[in-house]
Amino acid sequence: MAEMQRKKEKGEKKKTNIDVLEDVLQEVTAKTSQPTKIEIPKTQEKPLTSSLPQSQVPKLSSTVDKPLSKSIEKISLSELKPGTVHPNVKPILPGWVSKPWRWMIPEDPELKQQWLITWGDFILAFARVLNQHILDLQEVSLVYPFQNGILHKKLSLPQLKTISEYLIEQEKASWWDSDETRLRVYWKTLSSFAEEIFNYSFQNGFEMITLYDMVKMNQSWSSLPPKDLAIIMKLMVKSKKASWADSEQKTIEFNFFS
Repeated sequence: MAEMQRKKEKGEKKKTNIDVLEDVLQEVTAKTSQPTKIEIPKTQEKPLTSSLPQSQVPKLSSTVDKPLSKSIEKISLSELKPGTVHPNVKPILPGWVSKPWRWMIPEDPELKQQWLITWGDFILAFARVLNQHILDLQEVSLVYPFQNGILHKKLSLPQLKTISEYLIEQEKASWWDSDETRLRVYWKTLSSFAEEIFNYSFQNGFEMITLYDMVKMNQSWSSLPPKDLAIIMKLMVKSKKASWADSEQKTIEFNFFS
């Protein structure tokens, strides 16, 4: 009788342990079945420039810093066949190149003034994309759109001279020769070129520069007439951005931090 009682108690004790184990498993299963939400700690984002001294913050390079396209160097207007468009001119061709009346000077004064403005602005843009500062009117008259084979229209030399005189009146051009066949166009002021040369020299670590250096830099100012480059050097000296480094005034030393 006593033996049976012990077996009964042992069985009840074993059952109790199983029950406890099952309760624990159920509790664990219930907990793991619920999705756990992961809290991502919030961090305060700081701008990149705040972690660097201002002197070490990289500067974006402007288009002025990039060398000129090789196509500008290799293709001159004289090499193009009559009526051909220069590849660098294609992106700036205006919509009015399909209008035949653009090749005729209007008699009405107001319309004529608008005609001059339209062609004058295009000639400045034309010279800029070719990086030319002196235009031979004879060469210009032979290429598109000044000679438009599609419309069978062409600006005559007298018409081009009329447009040139308008640009001269606006102080955006001047005659380069006494025969008035070559036009010096100012699609950018010499002061602007001086600013570009100063910034370019600073970014590239040039403490001194000569006329020869400016010609060899393969930049937008490199094709400027030498006398204009000399004027630019004088402008930088006058503005205290540079000082003469030789008695012949052909070399300047920059004053970057003065």
